[in-house]
Amino acid sequence: MSLLRLEIPQEGQILRGFLHRAFDDPHIPCAVLCHGLMSSMDSPKFSLLADALCKMGMAAVRFDFRGCGQSDGEISQTTVSGRLADLQAVLDHVREIQGLRGPYGLMGSSLGGYVALLAFAARKDLSAVCVWATPFDLGELSSHSGDPDLSSLGPAFFEDLGRHDLLRVGEHLHHLLILHGQHDEVVPVSHARRLYENASEPKALHIIPGGDHRFVNPAHRAEATDRTVHWFRQWLDRTG
Repeated sequence: MSLLRLEIPQEGQILRGFLHRAFDDPHIPCAVLCHGLMSSMDSPKFSLLADALCKMGMAAVRFDFRGCGQSDGEISQTTVSGRLADLQAVLDHVREIQGLRGPYGLMGSSLGGYVALLAFAARKDLSAVCVWATPFDLGELSSHSGDPDLSSLGPAFFEDLGRHDLLRVGEHLHHLLILHGQHDEVVPVSHARRLYENASEPKALHIIPGGDHRFVNPAHRAEATDRTVHWFRQWLDRTG
């Protein structure tokens, strides 16, 4: 397995990440992993998933959105639109600059899942998507703009929320696996069911019994990882 450090120019700043690759082949299946609102690519679950994908002969990309982890920028400037643009830049860089032709899949956790779904609906060069603990509707966040836990976010984040609506893009969401903890304390499990109902076939929904928002329990995290790898092995075949 090889590990390549990525530095990707984006609107005058630098996105940083890593490309994990099982072997050097331009047509190796690749999954791009998107972290949550206050998280980063260094979350143990992303390292675990990247390693698991490589062991199955695939590639994986971990990266930090602007304002998070090792990437440039400030969290106070983050928006869903900005994160969507960051993800688009990563996909284009890995395909065009690194020469990895895919097929490609997206995986995202929490807000990263929301961004991954928006990107999947907008592009035609993606073959599968998997989301963990992902909200269907961000409207509730608008009423929590004064929440101390969200105090690092700027007003632009809340102003931008109204620009995005997964309900409008359901017909473009397919080859979708939804994983959600039964006892998610941040995003109620009802969001997972709404995502599933709104998406097109093929799709699958799995509620992890007893699971919380972050899949802290190692058994829950291992189950989510195994199901994700299996989904990508099923749909990211070499025919694209």
